[in-house]
Amino acid sequence: MAELGKIEKPEAGSFKEKRKLFVVPTLPFEELSVEMDIDKAKVERFWGEVKEKIEYFRSTYGNISVVFIEGMSEDEAKGIEFFDRLGKESNHYKFLKSLTEAGAKLKGIDKTGILMQGKLLFDEYSKSFSHEVMDIHKGFYGKDIDFDKWREYLVKRIQETQEDISKHATGIISGLPENTNGVLIFTDGRPLEYPQGIDVFQIRPPAFDELSKLLRDKM
Repeated sequence: MAELGKIEKPEAGSFKEKRKLFVVPTLPFEELSVEMDIDKAKVERFWGEVKEKIEYFRSTYGNISVVFIEGMSEDEAKGIEFFDRLGKESNHYKFLKSLTEAGAKLKGIDKTGILMQGKLLFDEYSKSFSHEVMDIHKGFYGKDIDFDKWREYLVKRIQETQEDISKHATGIISGLPENTNGVLIFTDGRPLEYPQGIDVFQIRPPAFDELSKLLRDKM
C-alpha cells in the first residue's frame, strides 16, 4: 500500500505492450519571447527539459514512431524542414530532429478548412466589440441590430467548431499503430479527448510553469 501523500509508480513492464502517448503542452514561447522580451534562455531550458524527459521514456519504453503536430494539416507530408523557422541551434529544433532521425514521422492533427473556419469565427467575435465595426454594421443593417445575439451565435459556432477540431484530432491520434509510442505537442488548454486504449503521459517540466507565469505577468 502506498504511503499517504505518495503514489506508487507502475512497473515499466506493465506498459510495454500498450500504445503510449507522451503529451507536451506548450505555448508559442518562441514568438512570445520576442514580442514580450522574455529571456530566450528560459525557452531553451524548457525544450531541453522536454527532450530530457522524452529521452528517458524512449530508453524505458522504446522509440517514438509518430510525432503529432498541431497547426499542420493531416494531408501534409512534412519533414524536419517544417521547423527550420525555429532555428537549427534551438533546443526545440534539436529535440524534434533527434526524434525524426530515430525514425519518427511527423503527422498533422488538424484539417486546414476547420482551422480556417475557427479563426474566422474568432476574429469576427473579437471585431464585434469594436465601435468602428459596430458602426459599419449599423449603417447597413440598421441601428436596431442586436450585437449580443450576434455574439451568442458566434460563441455557439466557435464551440461547435472547437468540438469538430477536437474530434478530428482524436481520430488522427487514435491511428497510432499498435505497440508503438507517440509524442503530441499542442497548445496548453486546447480541448482534446484522448483515444481509448492509449496510455497518456503528461510532460510538463518546471520551466513550463515558470514561462507561463512570466507571460501572464507581462500580459
